Amino acid sequence: MSSMTEDLAALLGGPVVYSKTFPQLALAVQQLGQWENSVDITQDILLQAINYALVEGYDAVVSKWTDYYTLDTTLTLVSGTSSYPLADIADPNGFYKLRHLDYTQDTVVTPNSRFRRMLPHDLDSAHRFSGFSASSGRPPRYRIQGRNLIFEPTPSGGCVRMYYIPTPPQFSSAADTRFVVFDVPTEERLIIHIAMRDLLDRSDLSTDSVDRTIAQLTAGLRTAADSRDAGEPFYLSPHGPRGDDSDEDYWCG
Repeated sequence: MSSMTEDLAALLGGPVVYSKTFPQLALAVQQLGQWENSVDITQDILLQAINYALVEGYDAVVSKWTDYYTLDTTLTLVSGTSSYPLADIADPNGFYKLRHLDYTQDTVVTPNSRFRRMLPHDLDSAHRFSGFSASSGRPPRYRIQGRNLIFEPTPSGGCVRMYYIPTPPQFSSAADTRFVVFDVPTEERLIIHIAMRDLLDRSDLSTDSVDRTIAQLTAGLRTAADSRDAGEPFYLSPHGPRGDDSDEDYWCG
């Protein structure tokens, strides 16, 4: 795993920095809490705490530089089909969160394909999309229903490029031999402290000190994220770029 996501290093084309197994993370949590010889903090309890920490920490890490953790994939739309399982679209990385969708009327994506941003489908206006199919040139609208991606009106063809955040890593058991690879030490420390906090809370012990450390580590993730491109910190407005698609400065900061 890389960047707290399985095989993300290979997908992003970046180097693996360093990796940790479950036994290594479990030992780090035990040492931090001085639980090395505890009969109460078992491997199964550590497994649960670390898996919870990976989910919570993953959200914190990704939120500091979302573009770094975003993958993309292309879906070919089938005429007359409006529902597509997200698990199939995002396989094998798994779907966690949607960034955005782009649409082209081309049935096969080429370097000359022109994509248009897709907009979400407002269910309060669903009646406006009944009784007709989407034209080949106009993007349908989308919504997420459970674990499915739904398009309205029903598309007649084209392709959709989906930008998404893959699922956070989870260890299947205490015997899991897979690795979680962290890009910066701050990420690993954050996971260990979140797991420690959950174990302290389980024992009805004070979490004030570890809460302060978690807050400091989370705040430091922004600097850690910028250090991956130290010469050009990557700041983009969540409201989109300045200008329109024809602007040559579209991709500039």
